Amino acid sequence: MSNTQTQKIEDFQPLSKAANDVKRQICKHCKETDKRWDAKNIKGNPYSFYEGDENYTIELGCRGCYQYDPVEYRRSCAEKISQEASKHTVDFIMNKLYPNE
Repeated sequence: MSNTQTQKIEDFQPLSKAANDVKRQICKHCKETDKRWDAKNIKGNPYSFYEGDENYTIELGCRGCYQYDPVEYRRSCAEKISQEASKHTVDFIMNKLYPNE
């Protein structure tokens, strides 16, 4: 992404100055503590990370953190919620049709 010849507009997050300042502080804290920011800090976010956990690792880097890619975070949440809803729907229907089995 640092190569200006291969950069695309999708590589960037348009942020206001205030949002950019907050994101910078969040990322700075992560680098100092090796603990990633929990997306559940924003009301309505159902998962902490879309990949990995709170521990920063060299292999994963920032990938999986809401701050790294909020669009991917939302896409991943929609997919997880859909999968969970499908499973619960099947269980509900089977329990209604066959309650004693």
